[in-house]
Amino acid sequence: MLAINNEALLYINFLKLSQSFNDCAQYPSIDATEERLLDYLASIWYSGIKITVEDTAHAFADFSASTIYRRLKTLRNKGLINLDIDKVDNRIKYIVPTDLTDSYFSFLGQCVSQAIKS
Repeated sequence: MLAINNEALLYINFLKLSQSFNDCAQYPSIDATEERLLDYLASIWYSGIKITVEDTAHAFADFSASTIYRRLKTLRNKGLINLDIDKVDNRIKYIVPTDLTDSYFSFLGQCVSQAIKS
């Protein structure tokens, strides 16, 4: 058996707790790509910055723009993002979180808190 330091154990506990997200009927199931996309978007949103669909589509070197567009559509269908149209140029669409997205990140925050306590 591998020796696990405290930081690694904390992260593993977090992973175990956060994996219950996909088992929770309150939230739609998301795959690893959608999770990565949401994590990226959250880092932008919670910094107070607006992000466009176009900027997001080109933010990942390891995914094609068409893959990102498809995943954004899927996240929108699952209720995890909305699109706001720019007031000046209706071709520009901003990706914004929903109440469900806020709940999702709150859930993950609770997983972090529980992992720290265990």
